[in-house]
Amino acid sequence: MRRLLRFALLFLLLLAIAYGGFWYWGAGEARRIVEGWAEARRAEGYTVAWRELAVGGFPLALRVTLTGPVLGREAAGYEASSTEIAATTRPWAFQEWHIEAQTGAKLGIAASTTRPAVTATAARLEATLTPQPEVPAAPSGTIVAFAGETLLVEGGARFSIERFSGTTLLPRNAKVDHLVTWTSAALEARGIGLPVEIVPLGKSIDTLAASLAVKGAIPGGERRAALAAWREDGGTVELESLGLAWGPLGLAGKGTLALDAGLQPEGAFTATIRGYNAILDALVGGGALKPGDASVAKIALGLLAKPGADGMPEITAPVTLQNQQLFLGPARLARVPRIQWE
Repeated sequence: MRRLLRFALLFLLLLAIAYGGFWYWGAGEARRIVEGWAEARRAEGYTVAWRELAVGGFPLALRVTLTGPVLGREAAGYEASSTEIAATTRPWAFQEWHIEAQTGAKLGIAASTTRPAVTATAARLEATLTPQPEVPAAPSGTIVAFAGETLLVEGGARFSIERFSGTTLLPRNAKVDHLVTWTSAALEARGIGLPVEIVPLGKSIDTLAASLAVKGAIPGGERRAALAAWREDGGTVELESLGLAWGPLGLAGKGTLALDAGLQPEGAFTATIRGYNAILDALVGGGALKPGDASVAKIALGLLAKPGADGMPEITAPVTLQNQQLFLGPARLARVPRIQWE
């Protein structure tokens, strides 16, 4: 019995030594992965730097901590930075990483000819990267699940978001047919603070949630040329769901968005709306709609209204966007500003 016990202890000791060696090998691999990724991005023209790189987390994790990390691209005019970022993986599963910026992060975007400089700061950020297996005729790449708190965006106007979360697919396929999803995304944001109060909707959007899929690959290169090529190949954006709760207004919808010959958005959607009169009142208050036109639109939309599940009136109507004009059913709501693709 004593000999068996000594053998068992010796076996456990050898196992611990072997695992320790494996962990230290993994720590070296994790360091090489991060440094190799940084070198590859620098070769592509990005700025990637940090003050210190440390690897810890023994025994069950590998945690790469970057102190003072900076990621930017001078040609694109942006730079992201943080006090500290920790990226954690398992020694036996290098493919999946969990990244945290517990002290927050900052993104700066330089001014252009069409907009002022933009600064975005978040009090906390985290993301999980999970590679997906390649499946024929299906989107492939890396799924990024992210979340954050206290996001503040300043640049001519000031916006804030209390909490947000979502997922997106970083596509692996460089070229897919316009019938195949190239990438997708879902986002939910709560407590969206607006720069001004919109009467009667208020100064804060309670909830905004959306999910979408991009059909057809958008090629690299200059943005306008890439979007034109995507459009010519039949590319579209499928808005799979949209939900909005903003004061008295509630909205749920879905539809398809594309680009016209001038690379301006056009689309057809179906929306179920309650509190629709609040939209018209807000447009009148903002000067986008004349009071007389709003009265006519209220009458027209009222004819389409039906009681919802709780008895409150709601309408289910087509929403169309064409020639920079937005329509809800037969009612013209607003003119959409032209997008200047840089």
